[in-house]
Amino acid sequence: MFNLAPLYFPITANPAQTSEFLPSQVLLPYIRCYWGSATPRIRTEVSVPIVDKVSCDAPRMETIIPDTCMDIIWNLNESTGITTTVFSGINDAPFEVPSDRGGGMISTFGIRFHFWAVHFFADDHLRDVLNAFVDVDQYFGTFKRELGLLLEQANSINERIAVAEAYLFQRLEHGGRTNDRMMNAVYTLIKQKGVVTAEDLETSSNLSRRQLERLFQEYIGVSPKKTADLVRFQNVWREMYHLPVQTKIMQDLIFTYGFSHQPHFINSFKKYAGRTPLDALVYAGR
Repeated sequence: MFNLAPLYFPITANPAQTSEFLPSQVLLPYIRCYWGSATPRIRTEVSVPIVDKVSCDAPRMETIIPDTCMDIIWNLNESTGITTTVFSGINDAPFEVPSDRGGGMISTFGIRFHFWAVHFFADDHLRDVLNAFVDVDQYFGTFKRELGLLLEQANSINERIAVAEAYLFQRLEHGGRTNDRMMNAVYTLIKQKGVVTAEDLETSSNLSRRQLERLFQEYIGVSPKKTADLVRFQNVWREMYHLPVQTKIMQDLIFTYGFSHQPHFINSFKKYAGRTPLDALVYAGR
């Protein structure tokens, strides 16, 4: 498979606050990153004045925006020895989670897949992954048996990355089902930063619109149009985040990414970010 990763690098709502580790060159076309806690996250009880009790008890929230990726998330409660592993499918709306997601000593490890690559590793179709948050066995039946125990025995995030890479490489060698013509459409969509028409995708893939709809649902879990909208949003957000403040000219983004006018741009951005463009930059510390 040709490597789309150099053409597309989605980011979170607050990239400076994330701990991400790039995969090996072999897995770079498939894996966006690994992430997690370098050491167990310890939640401690702190004595606070009663007057401050309400504000201190309220958890600090973290915004999760659609990044077009899908994740396997493994958690180990080192106080109880209980592990949980879930698969988080592609999202099309922002949501919030507590920054501290549990008590006790919690080790977390995540494998973040590019949206076009999950089907190379999954056991079956991905038709139901939109906004899914389910047990990992539903899509990766051997994960717990072949990798879960090794993650539990690992003593550092580097060791967990190493065993995850071995597992993923093995699955890739023994699986890897795909559809080349659909991947041609994905390439066009990525190369044009989500600014594509249905006709563009039909031409590049030599597939009908109906065939593309079916294949995108099976291999990615969302329609070609929604995929393009999410990819466009991520490109807009990454460009906004990385440009110097004085060059963040909204009108340029409106033109480049094919929005009809400023309200259309702001409403589209807010749909996926949960904030206006300027508020999103403030949240990200830019």
